Amino acid sequence: MVDPEGVPPTSRGRGRATVLLASIVVAVVMVACGRASESEINQALGVTPTPTQSAEQVAAATERAAAGAATREAQLAAGGSPVAGELTLLGDATRGRTQFALWCMQCHGPSAQAPDLTAPDGALATLDATGLLAFVRDGTGHQPRPGPIPSFRVSDQNIADIYAYLEAEAAAP
Repeated sequence: MVDPEGVPPTSRGRGRATVLLASIVVAVVMVACGRASESEINQALGVTPTPTQSAEQVAAATERAAAGAATREAQLAAGGSPVAGELTLLGDATRGRTQFALWCMQCHGPSAQAPDLTAPDGALATLDATGLLAFVRDGTGHQPRPGPIPSFRVSDQNIADIYAYLEAEAAAP
């Protein structure tokens, strides 16, 4: 059969398939040649990358952690044991950020009424890990007093992680 223009129907179908295939090939080539940068991809997806710390800040935090661990090892090697109520765990700042958001942010966030603990000159400037443990466990020095927060809710490891996060935030530029 031939249509009114004299073209067989199978030829017309092949022509459309060829045009469709050519269009797909052109589209794939254009996408492959037009690679976007990581920042352009993040912007298109609406992602804001988390700022990272400089190599110097990471090195300083690592040195402080290693010094603290060496002190604890020496204390244990000499037959001593950790002092009751002393935080002897190493914290993880990444986990601490999550724990801070869960347990502390509602009062101590940037727009809350309590002091911003992440500020470089905040309460952390005079508080070490053991002080933070006492602060959380029995409310020592906290006004108004919210504590104690029982260990079944916030573990010592959570507190160590929160302290590591606060230390990292205070050191950030």
